[in-house]
Amino acid sequence: MNPDYPDPTDPDYSYTDGGLSLVHLGHLMVLGATWLLVLVSAVLGTLVVWSGKHPASYERYFAAPLRRGRWWLWAHGSWSRLAKSCGLSDSEQVARKDSDGKHTTTMVWTHPKLLRVQTSDQCLYLTVRTRTGQTVEHLEKAVPAIRDAAGAHSARSVVVAPGTVRMELVMREHLAAVDHAPTPNQMATTSVRLGRCENGRPWTLRIAGRHTLTVGCSGAGKGSVFWGIAAGFGPAVKAGLVHLVGIDLKYGIEVSVGSGLFTNVATTENDAVKTLAALEKLMDSRGAKMAGNTRQHTATASQPLVVLLIDELAGVTAYMSDPALRKEAAASLSRILTKGRALGIVVAAFLQDPRKEVLPQRGLFTQTIALRLRSRDEVTMVLGEGLIDAAPAHRISPDTPGTGYVVAEDGSAIRVRADYWTDAQIRATAGQFQPPVRRTA
Repeated sequence: MNPDYPDPTDPDYSYTDGGLSLVHLGHLMVLGATWLLVLVSAVLGTLVVWSGKHPASYERYFAAPLRRGRWWLWAHGSWSRLAKSCGLSDSEQVARKDSDGKHTTTMVWTHPKLLRVQTSDQCLYLTVRTRTGQTVEHLEKAVPAIRDAAGAHSARSVVVAPGTVRMELVMREHLAAVDHAPTPNQMATTSVRLGRCENGRPWTLRIAGRHTLTVGCSGAGKGSVFWGIAAGFGPAVKAGLVHLVGIDLKYGIEVSVGSGLFTNVATTENDAVKTLAALEKLMDSRGAKMAGNTRQHTATASQPLVVLLIDELAGVTAYMSDPALRKEAAASLSRILTKGRALGIVVAAFLQDPRKEVLPQRGLFTQTIALRLRSRDEVTMVLGEGLIDAAPAHRISPDTPGTGYVVAEDGSAIRVRADYWTDAQIRATAGQFQPPVRRTA
């Protein structure tokens, strides 16, 4: 045998026949897997460093788009199965002939049509049209089941067209952290920003033209809503377009921190009755001037919006020590609640106990905010019938003050959380936005 040529029977001899050997192929696979592992490790390491050093840009450019994409794919991929499981689909037996001419029976399913899927940083939106023989009420009843299947924190729905419902699923908890209120910098004469909604949008509450009742047990965060309204009007107060009037029969403890924002503050029962009577007199004067000229008040320096803020309303309506004063105060308040809205005189009141015997005028308030409440019955008293499941204010954690429920203009309940106002911030805001004219009760 020629020593210059290897022996083909030698086990160490690899016969390639000019092609790729299995040994080479194995080496390539190991090399490819190694490089893939290095690449994946580099990407993961980059993401870890990115998320640690620049969390805002990481969330905006990577985490949030990835999360929204996952929600979008889940909605499209799961809709047929989800509709079946939630009882929204219908089935029928269809007789057909197969390729051999034999009669067969097939089960055919009809689902509500998923028209559109949208996502935001916090929410997944499903626009669904009913199938034939179905109503929007069927879709609305299935929303809680869809919410739980999606793992959403909460959900609500609104009819957007005949036979079409838009479902909003809140996929990320947005209200767990406490947000400190920003210093107001915009002139507002109708609405104020109080905090944020669970869907990530700002919580803006209209005050002009409405009487607002905020109910919550002790420690529920009523002070955050109180100062959100009072301080939120700060620039307009300084311009003379909004006058704040306060009644605080708990020794003025709440109002005193930011009393510089108020045109008038009453801290005794006698002063409270005088203040209500003065507002009645102003109401009658405005009514005489507006009659025949306009039906809606517009805030001006000569005719400002007057917001009466009452801390612990029960002190005015039920717990005044003098029965005669209590009767007089209740009568004045009822007249203001009945006639004041269109005249630019509105009430924002705060209360712990919503029972009718404590607040006979409960039905005269045009919008209510339910912070943490004690029972299901109180939810019904504050928000109305049928909203216990949609707005379970009695289940709000004591560790999340300022959290509550409001009823949106479309009739659905939405969870909100008011921004927190520190005493120092209230004092600074009051000093910055003092009204041009101020008097005591």
